[in-house]
Amino acid sequence: MSIAGPSRYLFVKHSEGWNVDRCTLWMQQKGMQVDWCYPDSGHQFPDPTAYTGVVVFGGANSANDSVTSEWLRSELVFIERCLTVDVPLFGICLGAQMLARVLGATVQRHPERLSEIGFSCVRPVPGAQDFLLEPLFVMQWHTEGFSLPHGAKLVATGELFENQAFQLNERVLGVQFHPEVNPQALAIWHERNRKRRPGQLSDADRAEMMQDALLHDKAITGWLDGFLSGWTRRVSQVA
Repeated sequence: MSIAGPSRYLFVKHSEGWNVDRCTLWMQQKGMQVDWCYPDSGHQFPDPTAYTGVVVFGGANSANDSVTSEWLRSELVFIERCLTVDVPLFGICLGAQMLARVLGATVQRHPERLSEIGFSCVRPVPGAQDFLLEPLFVMQWHTEGFSLPHGAKLVATGELFENQAFQLNERVLGVQFHPEVNPQALAIWHERNRKRRPGQLSDADRAEMMQDALLHDKAITGWLDGFLSGWTRRVSQVA
């Protein structure tokens, strides 16, 4: 597949009002066109073949909510459509979990019902140093994880949730962690969390997360710059 004209990407987000994230800023700095789709706000999914690539972000829902959520069912169909027509896709957290589900994997709670909220270390997997060269402390915010889809390659791992990133091929990947969430985006998330789930985090929890976000900002930004530079270069090539 090839796209004529300038690069154009679709960002699928599950809440509005936080387009200060690293992915958005990176695309803006590179002069690439981005369209946004908010399915849980009633947006309809466009034709994926109009795009050079698609990024599906995280969200508060479970990838298993397709029984009760019409928009999530539609999103699973959209992701499957992207794979069918060979549109490159990068899934983040919920986006990676939905991608894993479409590929036949399971999404479920930790065996000990543990959650991963805050910063933790993800590590490279032998033979996948082109994805992650050295350990990286990244933000996590999830209660479920994915099994490794059949035919996919594990490219990053963690202590609490072993499967942290997988690659179906060089153009289709998913990560459990949140490399897109910089301190600016995290401040917005924290304010929403304070109002919507007042008991989930304490002010001390939020302060610690922000301190870690500032501490690891440069390293995460550097990794994501390298990843997106490579991914956008590959997805722009004729398949």
